Amino acid sequence: MKKSIAALLLVLLLLGAAGSYLSVHRDSFTLWPFHKSMPFDGLSKAISDHQNNLFVIDNAKKTIHKVNSAGVLQFSITSDLGKNGEVYRFNDMAVDDQGYLYTIRTLLDPYGIAVKSEQIVRYTPNGQFDRSLFTQEYTDSQTRRYRLGSLRNVQVREGMVYFFNDEVTQLALYKQPVKEISSTTPQIAYTVKLPENKYVAEADGYKLGEIYFSTRSGEIYRAFQDGRSELVYPLPGIDRTRRNFPESMHLDNQGRLIFIDFNSKTISRLDPKQPYIIEGLVNEEKVKASGVELAFDATTSSIAEDDSLIIVEPTQINRRLPDGTITPSLFEAQYSSAMQTKVIILWSLAIVGIILLLIAIKIIFFNLLQRRLPLMMKQIFILVPVIAVSMILLSTVIYTSFSKKMEEETFSELILLARNGQNLIDGDKLQSLTSPLDYKGTIYNSFRKKIQSVFENNEQDDNQGFYKAVYKYENGVIYRILEDDDGMHMFNPFQQTPENQQVVLEGKPATGQWQDFSGEWRYAIAPIYNSSGKIVGVFETSKNLDGILRHRQMVLNSIIRNIAFISIGLLLVLFLMTYVLLSSIRKLRNSVGEIAKGNWDTVVTINTRDEVSDLGDSVNIMAARIREYITKVENFSQSYYRFVPQQFLRFLNKESILDVELGDQVEKNMSILIFNIRGFFHISKKLSPEENFNFVNSFLKRFGPYVRNHQGLMNKYLGAGFMALFPNRADEALLACIEMRRELEIYNSHRAKVGYQPVDFGIGLHKGPLRLGIIGEEQRLEGNVISDGVNVATILEKMTEPLGASILITDYVVQSLEQPAGFHYRNLGLIQVEGVKEPLHLFDVYQGDPETIRTLKDKTKVLFEQAVTYYQVGRFYDAREAFLMVIKQNRQDKAAQLYFYLCDEYFQHGTTAEWNGTLSVS
Repeated sequence: MKKSIAALLLVLLLLGAAGSYLSVHRDSFTLWPFHKSMPFDGLSKAISDHQNNLFVIDNAKKTIHKVNSAGVLQFSITSDLGKNGEVYRFNDMAVDDQGYLYTIRTLLDPYGIAVKSEQIVRYTPNGQFDRSLFTQEYTDSQTRRYRLGSLRNVQVREGMVYFFNDEVTQLALYKQPVKEISSTTPQIAYTVKLPENKYVAEADGYKLGEIYFSTRSGEIYRAFQDGRSELVYPLPGIDRTRRNFPESMHLDNQGRLIFIDFNSKTISRLDPKQPYIIEGLVNEEKVKASGVELAFDATTSSIAEDDSLIIVEPTQINRRLPDGTITPSLFEAQYSSAMQTKVIILWSLAIVGIILLLIAIKIIFFNLLQRRLPLMMKQIFILVPVIAVSMILLSTVIYTSFSKKMEEETFSELILLARNGQNLIDGDKLQSLTSPLDYKGTIYNSFRKKIQSVFENNEQDDNQGFYKAVYKYENGVIYRILEDDDGMHMFNPFQQTPENQQVVLEGKPATGQWQDFSGEWRYAIAPIYNSSGKIVGVFETSKNLDGILRHRQMVLNSIIRNIAFISIGLLLVLFLMTYVLLSSIRKLRNSVGEIAKGNWDTVVTINTRDEVSDLGDSVNIMAARIREYITKVENFSQSYYRFVPQQFLRFLNKESILDVELGDQVEKNMSILIFNIRGFFHISKKLSPEENFNFVNSFLKRFGPYVRNHQGLMNKYLGAGFMALFPNRADEALLACIEMRRELEIYNSHRAKVGYQPVDFGIGLHKGPLRLGIIGEEQRLEGNVISDGVNVATILEKMTEPLGASILITDYVVQSLEQPAGFHYRNLGLIQVEGVKEPLHLFDVYQGDPETIRTLKDKTKVLFEQAVTYYQVGRFYDAREAFLMVIKQNRQDKAAQLYFYLCDEYFQHGTTAEWNGTLSVS
């Protein structure tokens, strides 16, 4: 005993130490122990220092990696979260001669759309945060920016840190000495007033007279020392369309402009001294000749210390050397030996921790609990893990349900908003936009204003996380026009995908997911038409899944925290009650021990006034009468009479009824049929008791054989009906239902001949697992069925009348049919019934109905089921019109009428927050 406890304490101590160490280094668990490299995924920029080390912004702008000249990963800097769930992203960077890294770190709202603030941040040569140099806040609608702030192009030149700040009407260049960063703040070194109606895209340079900036309308300007600017590109006569505009613009070491033209898929170089000569440094032909693949999608570039051109795409890095050679693609960074060793140690330690946990469980449940221990200690060892596991499962169920509902609501919301784009964007005006020169023009601003009026009517909800975009479709190409991204340019070609091709070619809305620098997004897109009905554009609404996932994680943490508090409270209360209860049980145990010794005069005294006290009183009575009972038991030779229905014997594997015992049970998968006479209460009031019995017996006698004819068995009679079980094919059960319905017509015709009113009944049929067994007590046994399916079948029978059906079945029955084509039924959709948590998928079997009803339901089946589909996806207007057409053809269709009124209500007033596509029937 002592050895087991000592071993347990030692194991728990080692387990705690291992857990603490693993918790501190939990970030390393993202690496597998035998992976030797890290593939790039989501690259956006790369630079190099004088030692040819690469610094890359990776993982959708969430991470900065330093990779040495041999391709080995040195360290990683990961962006963190803001206080209220905001996300940080790295937009630019530069490195000085001492290895200090300077970055533009942007703080976005939790949805990754609106910019909250920007900082120029410095990191030490080993990747640790050093300090913030400059902060730009965006606190109101006047300064609002989307996904890209006003800071541009941080650079380190001649011992100074430079960066630009886009101040809307002017561009300011800030500088700060590297050696005086701790004691000074950045100062404005130069400002240039922007040309009228021009907006800054990018800027580069630091020497007066050699500063250049590009605009959102596709020009490059040179800023002079006196604050004026001059157009450099494109000059009159240059063979360029207005859609050939420069991106990723910067200066090389000789003062020449390097930029990317995505329209022509070219990286070009322009010498301001010879502005009419534009060199194509990298294009598709040169890339293919070098055996390299470049997609020219989200491509950026930078100049290395050795004058080579670093070309970056989302998953690869290439260099164009000064001699024009393009190097092979770099797709990954190698892990250092030390890092691989660390990861292997961590995973080994994790495995050891699992083994220690299993050892602890073994000691507790196989060593300690096998010994004689106080009940309190056994409760601790058993209840604590059970409650913990139960709470974890409960948290998982709640979280899963919440997540599913949240995803469904997000998906539906995006679809509706995307379709509404046709009402926000005038297709004819969209066609009139022809080049980036239209940026922030009258039409552009009108589009932006309309979208803002719909999506941004609440300044406190950060646009509710919706990302909006408008695209123009022209000559088979999709162009960007307007987006919630200040880094995107007008008429930048958008890549073709099966989804957007479905929209522009077929006019069908589409959904999907995509990833960019700010994370993963779920989107919906829909076509935009002009006045002649031609598709001229695409409207997109999307939401950042990162924000949704973070919100889910916050909810999950809250659920776990609250459940943990509740669990701890429950355990404390349980242990306290157990302690109090055990004191009474100990008294009872001592008294029972005396009685067991033959001391019949022993009196048990317990004053707790609960079940234990009642048990003590029972023990006292037992002691007084036990001799009498012993005498009676010795003389008692009468056997019990037991009755169990014969049809249960084969299911219970009993040869004779004498073998049946209380508690015998077996689980089977069967069809459950509930049959009941409608309005029996009113019928019975008109009859005498004798007539009631005669009517019920004759009715059941007439319809009962149909159950046995199809291999079913009667389980019990329900007064005005019965419950039957069909252990074999569901087809047999359904045939029995249909034949009983047909027999009803004959039965009522006979009643009519003798002047009796016709009767009607409803049948509910469900299939599922059930447990047959023997219940009761030793002197009265009865066969019974325990199953949720009985309740389901009962509910179906009750719903037959309000839904205008004679036979209702669930989808479980339909799925079990071997020959479903041989039956006539229609889909009623998902029905939400009062008292049942999950909706039921029901079908109306009308094959046995009178010829008139059967013909009308057959005729309207396709239209009815299409209307149900419209209702389930929220197309209430279409559903209402379709149900109306059904009702016009079949005015007795109660299900169509019920759906029609609900569709009209929802179309006029909207649904409730809890509506999930079901039809509520009470």
